[in-house]
Amino acid sequence: MSNSKELSIWSKRYRRQILVTIVAHIITFTHGISLGWLSPIIQLLQSPESPLSFTITTDQVSWIGSLFGIGFLVGNIFFGLTLDRLGRKLNMYLMALPHMLFWILSYTAQNINYLYAGRFFAGFTSSGMYVIIPIFISELSDKEIRGALTAMAMGFLSTGILLGYALPAYLDYFLVPCIIIVLPILYFLACLAFPETPQYLLKRGHTKRAEKSFNFYKGLPELEESSQQKYNRDLELPRPTLPASSEFEELKAAVLSGGLATPIMIKDFFTKSAMFKFFTAFIVCILNQFSSSFVFVSYMSAIFASSGSAMDPNECTIYMGVVEIAGTVTSTVLVERFGRKVLLLSSTAGMAASMFAFGIFVQFTDDATKAQYDWAPLVLMALVVYTAAFGIVGLTYTIIVEILPAKIRGQAQAISMVFMSICVFGALHLYPMFLYNYGLPITMYSCTGVCVVCGIYLIIFLEETKGKSMEHD
Repeated sequence: MSNSKELSIWSKRYRRQILVTIVAHIITFTHGISLGWLSPIIQLLQSPESPLSFTITTDQVSWIGSLFGIGFLVGNIFFGLTLDRLGRKLNMYLMALPHMLFWILSYTAQNINYLYAGRFFAGFTSSGMYVIIPIFISELSDKEIRGALTAMAMGFLSTGILLGYALPAYLDYFLVPCIIIVLPILYFLACLAFPETPQYLLKRGHTKRAEKSFNFYKGLPELEESSQQKYNRDLELPRPTLPASSEFEELKAAVLSGGLATPIMIKDFFTKSAMFKFFTAFIVCILNQFSSSFVFVSYMSAIFASSGSAMDPNECTIYMGVVEIAGTVTSTVLVERFGRKVLLLSSTAGMAASMFAFGIFVQFTDDATKAQYDWAPLVLMALVVYTAAFGIVGLTYTIIVEILPAKIRGQAQAISMVFMSICVFGALHLYPMFLYNYGLPITMYSCTGVCVVCGIYLIIFLEETKGKSMEHD
């Protein structure tokens, strides 16, 4: 492929790749709003001031969280089966509908079952977001910016979460769904403008369409070879460079020679290399969920309420949204400079130390000390959220996509996300039980232990995937 390492991120070569990434993440941003909005809303629905005709119990809160995991599991199975049958783009369209159903059910809720169903559909959307979008973006992007583009997902998600945290403070419960439901409609319409990925089209034998798609995403016109040199100069591509046709032929050869266009067999999933990569991906999934980097989003207000701080829990939650955005921006900026492994391990170590310190503060300080240093839980949680965001949150899905075998990447990603969904269900179901039955310190120490064990494995066995070709293992 062209050596585009010297190009500016805003060069013509990359503009469409960035634009498509932004459009794809409209659904990520909207999903983030739904996650953040639910955290303060759960507290509200448990109170006598509930805007609905009913209030919810702690056990029902646990099931609201758990049904997200079940929806995530079902969605992963669904998208795993349809990823190569229907293609990346059609599956991108399909994510809009269940997300719309979440907001419709939240608005029309007459009893707890509406909220259960809404969270199920939110989980279903989330599965598509983590199976389809990473593969879609990794296939259309140049390797020099692939890490930054895939890491952008968590920036959009975190921004959405922050907005979701803030909305209940300013808007009525029933007004929010009416406003936000416009976004998945906008996402669906915007996706109509973009073609299927060239890799998928090559696998299906649609060579002409694949070449047009390749030229579209690389910002290359369909010119004769004699005109290509002038265009490359206009793009300020470094010399020597390949003409567009040669770039595409190289991609085509990589897809065909790598066996990516041949039928997938069961034995492809059980080679020694594939099994090792699956196991490593599963360890990354365990770290992502049982470190509680995701669970904090749903129970942030409850954590601050349990910390003994006199600060307003909902106000602290909004601050955490800002911190998480800062962390994901850090991930996007640094991922191509330092690589995936360094950032992930730094994040794991930082999160473990911060959670351990949080547990120590809550367990071993008296009420007077907590009152004197009521800012401490906010600072400690900010460290937890920031360190989680720039690695464990920001890079998990980038790393999983890149380490999985090229031939079975779509199916392997879906399998990994099925395992992730089991972890999501377990974490969301167990976390409130730990928090309410064993207290915040034990919960924090348990999550610290997960970080330490998984971190040791990843230090030894995780490969660096910076600059790795997506057509070769």
